[in-house]
Amino acid sequence: MKYSVDQLIAEAGKLPPMPQAALKALALIRSPDSSAANLASVIGTDQVLTTHVLRWANSAFYGMESRIATVQQAIVVLGLDIVQELIMNYSLSDHLNKPLPGYILPGGELWHHALGTAIGAKLISKRFRLKIDDEAYFAGLLCDVGKLVFEKLLRETDVNRIEWGQHSFLEMERDNFGVDHAMLGAEIARRWQLPESLVAAIAHHHEPQMAQNHQLLAATIHVADVSMMILGVGIGVDGLRYPLEESALKRLGMTWEDLFHHVEQVAEQLTKAKELINLG
Repeated sequence: MKYSVDQLIAEAGKLPPMPQAALKALALIRSPDSSAANLASVIGTDQVLTTHVLRWANSAFYGMESRIATVQQAIVVLGLDIVQELIMNYSLSDHLNKPLPGYILPGGELWHHALGTAIGAKLISKRFRLKIDDEAYFAGLLCDVGKLVFEKLLRETDVNRIEWGQHSFLEMERDNFGVDHAMLGAEIARRWQLPESLVAAIAHHHEPQMAQNHQLLAATIHVADVSMMILGVGIGVDGLRYPLEESALKRLGMTWEDLFHHVEQVAEQLTKAKELINLG
């Protein structure tokens, strides 16, 4: 089936939104007036989310001697930062775990790439004191969500033609289809009513200099995304054909040596995170 740009945007709008309980919980976590009791009551309205939170808190990963019986106890044990990340992972894992035939990506590969990008983006924010830890994590997790829709175009496209190898994959997406996966991802983020900073970072994570007021966040996601390509995680038919913008490194105050050290750190943290996320 051939898709027009308008049809692709419509397809993007058909992706199920994040669960209401998750959205409300995330809003509460960001509110300075929220409490563990309020947050627990919201999480408790979603049976699956409740089950996950209790499993995470009772996991051997946290080494608790006695069992955690309530969501409120779990929140105290895990801490708000971990709860926030796990809620996002829970909300998006079903989407990102799917195979993407157009990109020749088996199930789970896009999810691992997204998780690693999120972890890497947060690490960059912490190490260089950017003070955008949460935004960086969420934008990293979501930066390639547009591929869920865009891959339908690639199913009937021969990307091995000579001209596809002469330009970046992003340029070829635009030249051939009038839209790219980052644009579609931004549209999905808008329809999910996510903050403008996340929309901009998703839209420009391959071209952070285009993100206007959100260049710092976009540069963080760009470097984190490239780090996952260097590790070979989530590499599909598009391969490594998204160049690193050196201006992003300069914007963050990173050197090439910093980048290679960062890649090593992400590899370690991703292994630990996958052990936690894949619980039960």
